[in-house]
Amino acid sequence: MSADIFPLIFANEEVRLLTGLVIGFFFGFALERGGFGNARKLAAQFYLYDMTVFKVMFTAILVAMVGLYTLAGVGMVDMARLWVNPTFIWAQLVAGFLLGVGFIMSGLCPGTSIVSAASGRWDAVVTIAGIFVGTALFAVAVDLVPALEQLYHAGDMGVSILPALLGLPTLPFILVVVLVAGIAFIGAESVEQIFRDRHDGVPHTPHPFPLAKFGLAGALALVLVVGLGLRPAPRAEPAYRPITPGDLDPVALAERLIAEDPDLMVLDVREDPEDRIPGAYPATLDTAALPLLAGATKFTDVVLVTDAGDLEAVPAAWPDRPHYHRLRGGWAAWDAEVLTPATPATATAEELERVRYRNGLAAFFSGAGTAAPSVAAPPPVIPAGGGGGKPKRGGC
Repeated sequence: MSADIFPLIFANEEVRLLTGLVIGFFFGFALERGGFGNARKLAAQFYLYDMTVFKVMFTAILVAMVGLYTLAGVGMVDMARLWVNPTFIWAQLVAGFLLGVGFIMSGLCPGTSIVSAASGRWDAVVTIAGIFVGTALFAVAVDLVPALEQLYHAGDMGVSILPALLGLPTLPFILVVVLVAGIAFIGAESVEQIFRDRHDGVPHTPHPFPLAKFGLAGALALVLVVGLGLRPAPRAEPAYRPITPGDLDPVALAERLIAEDPDLMVLDVREDPEDRIPGAYPATLDTAALPLLAGATKFTDVVLVTDAGDLEAVPAAWPDRPHYHRLRGGWAAWDAEVLTPATPATATAEELERVRYRNGLAAFFSGAGTAAPSVAAPPPVIPAGGGGGKPKRGGC
């Protein structure tokens, strides 16, 4: 398997970024030429007389899904390295409803509003401004209103993928989705025909029986079956890989957290802990942690937190790019050496300075009302209790 998600070779990072810019330009151009820069075109979706949005989005999902799993089947894509947004079901249901309301009011979603603005439409500019204002208001309110903070984390289901969530094999599930898509396209065009006649007041010639749509669905299914059928036999690998770099001191970890070290990732692999190190991601020693590690590089230090720091190995399926470390002494050492204020053993200046520094750490991470220690970088605003970053994402 390639070291990258997809084996593309770039001369440097600037060329990689430029490739994304070029692809984004052509994607936006295709949306605009398809009429997606016009709010009336998108709003017609909700009046059911123009189902272009539904058909285009569903087609994109089908092609991407079949292509992705087919490339994974022939060994060109590593699915374990794809980032999948965590699921917060209740938060996302409420957010989806609000997004739908905004979609109806403006006739644009975040993605098509950019396309529309590039086409010179002022309503899209207003929509984009509303997106930024709404995002800023939410970012302020979520830290001030406890109920909003609770809703933000409501329904945490971790990384959820439909086949795994439903307990179904991947291939049959995708084939069923392709079949349902063919039927849905026929239904969408029938609904479109009915409401278009009502909207225009003039009967339109009905679509012929859409054999082409079933043909396309069959072609996608055939590509998927052939691609997954070419899946190479799995290589025999050890179940676990020893942790070789060694331990990381709790105080050193605290200093790197305060300095917001971008090459640091903390995974808490304990079962149902009462509290976590700020910024730590809850994880388990299995493949469920792979999405968290997808963005890790050869410069990343992954610190694993256990109760006593006695972890000897990580799953062999985890990527070998980052450096894995145990937190020396585990949570017990973190509690004793970082969260618990120290008392001086002697009256020497060195001992008093050590105690002052330790108590500054304890004050910072426990929320006590004394100053944090002086370090090279200013301390970040880390919520008490940790638990990882919040998935502030959006778009369509």
